[in-house]
Amino acid sequence: MSARSTRTGACTAADARTRRRQAELYLEAAVLVQSEDLAEAATVATGNAVLAAIAAADAICCALAGVRSRGQDHRQAIGLLQEVTGDAALARALREVLDLKDAGHYGLSNVSQSNCTAALRRAQALVDAASTRVR
Repeated sequence: MSARSTRTGACTAADARTRRRQAELYLEAAVLVQSEDLAEAATVATGNAVLAAIAAADAICCALAGVRSRGQDHRQAIGLLQEVTGDAALARALREVLDLKDAGHYGLSNVSQSNCTAALRRAQALVDAASTRVR
């Protein structure tokens, strides 16, 4: 998928920093919520991990290419992220987090602790990548 086949929006270095910080905060919230002893905690934490991953991908793409994915389908961001970074592992981490988006945001059944932990780990990798690429 090329950036041309993905609906994108222009963004600046300042936008990249804003999205990086939002990603960090979403991830902090996810970690905090995951520690709660509630049946719904893993689901809410996963939802925040998804938001962290999306924001981190936006930050990276803004910083490196001056665009971010703006399509209704968040999966379009996967191809753009890989195209911009050349990093298949990073794109795979985004894809795997997005696989839990529906469950974390709209599901009626709770996300398992193991899926939540995996989502947090992948979101952390994306936030770390944003931290090294966005100044």
